[in-house]
Amino acid sequence: MNEQDLSVINQDKWFKNRTQIFRDKLVKNAKLITLNAGDALFLRGDENTGLYCVINGVLRVSGVNSQGKEAVLSFVTSAMWFGEVALFDGGKRTHDVYAQTAVRLLHVPERALSYLLQESPAYWHDFGLLLTNKVRNLFDSLEDHALLTAKQKVSKRLCMLYQSSHQSCLPLTQQQLADMTYLTRQTINQILQSLQADSIINLKYQTIEIIDIDKLQSQC
Repeated sequence: MNEQDLSVINQDKWFKNRTQIFRDKLVKNAKLITLNAGDALFLRGDENTGLYCVINGVLRVSGVNSQGKEAVLSFVTSAMWFGEVALFDGGKRTHDVYAQTAVRLLHVPERALSYLLQESPAYWHDFGLLLTNKVRNLFDSLEDHALLTAKQKVSKRLCMLYQSSHQSCLPLTQQQLADMTYLTRQTINQILQSLQADSIINLKYQTIEIIDIDKLQSQC
């Protein structure tokens, strides 16, 4: 892993706030893996394979019902760590994770994590903070679902994706945005058309381009 990769993972607040010793030990046995768009990283029911951090690209987290319909829950973008749930309960993967675009990832294998925690049990607290950050975000999402208008939900989700991906062109379809906001595709289309008419976004094929992030934030 080069200095540029390290600078990316250090952008994550959780990782950046850990001790230097912890960070060094965590990445010591890590390896870089690459995925092409459409490749699966892991699927629901797979065994725990460890912890991951996106270096660049976008991953899609989703579930599929018995009829094969996919529902997108979230996207994982650069500098985001994930996969810690199975570290705590020893269970299997809860959702499918696919590469939305070409992706480079840092992978810390489960065996290396187990050894690290056996050697330094105090590090359970550090991983616990990673997990609780996700729980806090979940509560925020539930509150947004209950209190925000449809347009506010869409605007806030787009702002979050913009801020986490550090890019203005977001590779997602209207149906995927509908899944994440629990709105119909028709409602999503109406809201996006309105935002485009106000010169806040630009709609492209399977891509939403953020033109004016300040105006978009004012819609939240």
